Amino acid sequence: MLQSRFFWKLYFTFAGLVLLTTAGTGFLVHQQSQASLHRDLELKLLNLAHALSPFAEDIYLKGPSPEQGNDSPSGYRWTKEVQERVVKIGQGTDTRITFVAPNGEIVADSHSDPYTMENHSNRPEIVAALTSPYGVSRRFSETVHHDMLYVAIVLREDADILGTVRVSIPLVEVAIMLRQLRTTIGLAAALGVLLAMGVGLVVARQITLPVTEMTGVAEALLSGAYDQRVELLQTDEFGTLGATLNRLADELTKRISTLAEQRAQLDAMVAGLHEGVIAVNDRDHLIFSNEAANRLLGLSANTETNDKPLPELAANPGITKLMAEARSADSAKHREVTLQRDGTDFVLDARATPFTANLDRGIVVVLYDITNLRRLEKLRTDFVANVSHELKTPLTAIAGFVDTLSRGAIHDDENNLRFLNKIEQQVLRLDAMVSDLLSLAQIEAEEESFFLEPVHWMPVANVVIDRYRDSGALEDFKFVLEAENHAIHSLGQVEAMMQILDNLLNNAIKYTPKGGEITVRVFSRGDKAILEVEDAGIGIATIDQERIFERFFCADKARSRASGGTGLGLSIVKHLVQKLGGAVEVESELGKGSLFRVVLQLDKAGGKDSS
Repeated sequence: MLQSRFFWKLYFTFAGLVLLTTAGTGFLVHQQSQASLHRDLELKLLNLAHALSPFAEDIYLKGPSPEQGNDSPSGYRWTKEVQERVVKIGQGTDTRITFVAPNGEIVADSHSDPYTMENHSNRPEIVAALTSPYGVSRRFSETVHHDMLYVAIVLREDADILGTVRVSIPLVEVAIMLRQLRTTIGLAAALGVLLAMGVGLVVARQITLPVTEMTGVAEALLSGAYDQRVELLQTDEFGTLGATLNRLADELTKRISTLAEQRAQLDAMVAGLHEGVIAVNDRDHLIFSNEAANRLLGLSANTETNDKPLPELAANPGITKLMAEARSADSAKHREVTLQRDGTDFVLDARATPFTANLDRGIVVVLYDITNLRRLEKLRTDFVANVSHELKTPLTAIAGFVDTLSRGAIHDDENNLRFLNKIEQQVLRLDAMVSDLLSLAQIEAEEESFFLEPVHWMPVANVVIDRYRDSGALEDFKFVLEAENHAIHSLGQVEAMMQILDNLLNNAIKYTPKGGEITVRVFSRGDKAILEVEDAGIGIATIDQERIFERFFCADKARSRASGGTGLGLSIVKHLVQKLGGAVEVESELGKGSLFRVVLQLDKAGGKDSS
């Protein structure tokens, strides 16, 4: 509180007013007292002069003393007794009494020899008395060497001036009285000022304390301490102001809390968007970016490290040009941009929209990652092209054979059956292709994974293998079935697991030369149940291994077409394994064969680790 400028301003203002008022009052009291003393002395001297008038008139009327004669300088020679009596009266009244003749010469004086005194006709009090009831003068007397107060009256007989009676008194006593009065006034004023200053200190503190507290609360609110409130609520206007400030703080806290909640919700929503969102100011400095944008553009989540133009943080000509176009046109713009991050190409649909906030014209850029969309579009295009090609090939062959038969070959007993067999083969190929397409479509249409249940691998494998043995498909190969543990159970689905093994075994038969070895293994490792199908076929090039599970992809198209393959078997395997929550792997080397491995979750209740 003592450091409050308002307190000191108020206190010193009050102190200045007190000092000024006290000094002015003391000065007025002194002046009034001095004037009052002078008036009292004047009245006293005037009364004394009137009291001496009869005596002086008698002296003036009697004239000079006979023994003196008329040869005196003034024409008046008074007896010695007159001088002595005047001296005695002056001593008795503590005044100086002077009788002055009409011509200004001294007749008698209570303090000096009248015959040595100079002419008094020009004395101010005597001059004033000639035209007024009495004359008054205050001045330094060269005769007695003191400041004196003079009062003079003129004695007249009809129109003739008899003489002047002048009574005076030294002002030394008045000065002493005034000095004492000034001392008294000074002491009283000092005591009053000290008392007033003490009272002013208390009053100023009472006035400034609520102001200081409210100032502190306001500064706290400004700095973000929204829990601060005014506690000293008085019953005056300051109390009303404090209560108003408290209500304002409550409302401010409520609104800031609401804004903070809305901002948190907005930040959470924007942060959770898969789309990247960035905002730049009019200098292209980054002011906001969500997690998706940071990931796509390689930005730091710390905004302080991003205090640079966006083109310097994420150099992409497409985004930079897009922002320039949006700012120039003052309207939304969009374009596709491609960028690389960690060796991966991303295709983004970037949309830039200008905004204005606090006279700052910025740009909001929303980045839609359409990499998968473009990849799917390419896959769809490739799929349509592959399906068209794969369907067109047998249809063309069928159309050719039908045309040949219709032109007369049907009557050719040596060739008509051969042509019909060719047509049948192509129809079977079309049927297999359509069946695989339907199976793949059905698998992809099922949004959820299969319901998993414990499945014994060996019965599943035996059913599929027996089917191939019965058809004679394995007669030309050396077939081996290895099962380290015949009681291996995995979490799966019987039909899906049979279809997986069927496609893998069919693939091995197609690409393994006659006499080659085909091995099927079933075993467990840790908490995994593993199925392996290994062949001694032509193998797969390393560059093709990444695409081997794509639809219609064939490492050797000529052999696949000759064997009646559709190019969809491995793609079906991949999708089925994913639905079962597992993984499929391939290991292959050109000229040495391939190994396909299916890894599913082991059902520990029914299967054991054979390792």
